[in-house]
Amino acid sequence: MRYVSAFCLFVLLSGLAAVAQVLPASNGSCSVTASGLESCDWMSGVRRRRTSAKTHLVEDERAVLFVTRYILAPGAPLNPPIEGTEVLLVGMGDGELLNEKKATQSHINVFDGLVMLMPKKKPYLLRNIGKQSLTLLLIEVRN
Repeated sequence: MRYVSAFCLFVLLSGLAAVAQVLPASNGSCSVTASGLESCDWMSGVRRRRTSAKTHLVEDERAVLFVTRYILAPGAPLNPPIEGTEVLLVGMGDGELLNEKKATQSHINVFDGLVMLMPKKKPYLLRNIGKQSLTLLLIEVRN
C-alpha cells in the first residue's frame, strides 16, 4: 500500500512539473555595432493545428518567451526590443554597461552569470562602454 501511494504522489508531482515548463517560442542572435547598426538571425516556431482539411494557426494564451543573444561591440547601444515589456538580461562575459536613460547615468559591471531584471515601467538604453565586445542574453516575456 505504501508503494502505491508513493507512486501516485510521484505521478502527481511529475505531471505538475511538466505543465509548468515554458520553452522559447523564438530564438535569435544579434550583433550591434558602435553606430547602432544591428544584424540579426532568428529561428521561430509557429504552432499549427489541423482540423479536417484545413490547417489553422494556434494562438497560445500563455506567456511566450523570446530569447535573443546580443553581441555588443565597444560603444554599441542596446535598446529594448519592445517598449513596455519586462526583460531579463543575463551576462555571458565580463564588461561594463552604461544606462543612458536614467537621470544620473549609472554604470553596471557585468560578469558571466549576472542576471538583471529590466522592469517594463523603467525605460533603459544600455551602452557597452568597455574596451571589448560584450555578450548578453536577453529573455523577454510577452503575454
